[in-house]
Amino acid sequence: MKIIKNSDNVVRSGWKIASLYLIYFILTIIISGIFCLIYSILLFSKNPQAYLDVGLIDKQFSSMNYFPGICLYLIQCITLIILVVLFWKKGDNGKLEDIGLTNLKKSWKQLCVGLFIGAVSFTIVALILILSKSVVLINGFINPHFSKSLIIQLIIFIFVGINEELFCRGYCMTVLKQTKITWIPIVVSSIIFSLMHSMNSGISVVAYINLFLFGITMGYIFIKTKSIWICIGYHITWNYFQGDVFGFLVSGNITDSIYSVKTLVPSIINGGSFGPEGGIIVTFLLLITIFLIYKFLPTDARF
Repeated sequence: MKIIKNSDNVVRSGWKIASLYLIYFILTIIISGIFCLIYSILLFSKNPQAYLDVGLIDKQFSSMNYFPGICLYLIQCITLIILVVLFWKKGDNGKLEDIGLTNLKKSWKQLCVGLFIGAVSFTIVALILILSKSVVLINGFINPHFSKSLIIQLIIFIFVGINEELFCRGYCMTVLKQTKITWIPIVVSSIIFSLMHSMNSGISVVAYINLFLFGITMGYIFIKTKSIWICIGYHITWNYFQGDVFGFLVSGNITDSIYSVKTLVPSIINGGSFGPEGGIIVTFLLLITIFLIYKFLPTDARF
């Protein structure tokens, strides 16, 4: 059928992406449900009164500061990573290099460049918000707070960076190339990326715009470099510096942090309950970043 397959008798990219995400959604619910059931049974067997504290249980399962929450985040990430690899290798008979997952031994410099740029980019956002007094730094730069959760959350953000970039940029953009319309892969994959955050706390119109622009930024880098490692590196440190270094909300999610900030008045500047990604400072930074990529990053750049 032409609805399912194109003129080349290849399954249309939209069906591929939708099928992958539907299977991911179902598998995540099943695996997460089994984990939650087992954990709850073990918890209640040790402390029969635990079920009375509904707030604590909900917090444990939704926060990356607690063991069950950490496990649920990792289940989601690892499931999507495995499905992307399986769909690409078995469904499309493709090589991992084709979706940008080049040999890390050869591409480690690109990963390092991404890590550096992501860290610097969000540091600029944080400093603007602090200096403009849109937020207040509570513990000061000379009084950092360190904890073991910072390492655990770094691991989570590594998996988040890999799974979101591998799916949205690596898989979606590559299969969307069969449409043969040059702007489709980057725009559609960016829309998919922004919609994936629809269930996040504090989501807003500005947040959707910024998520879309972040997708455009990563997609443009992917097109220019043919490697996903810069995107992964950028994504990891952008999230980590946002949450664990400066103490902002990461797309509505709370983390432990080295520094703490307090939002004086939620606004379109600081992003309110979604965090800086829901504010216009990030909007301007991403627009400038896209321009710089266009102007200065050579196509198929090697580092």
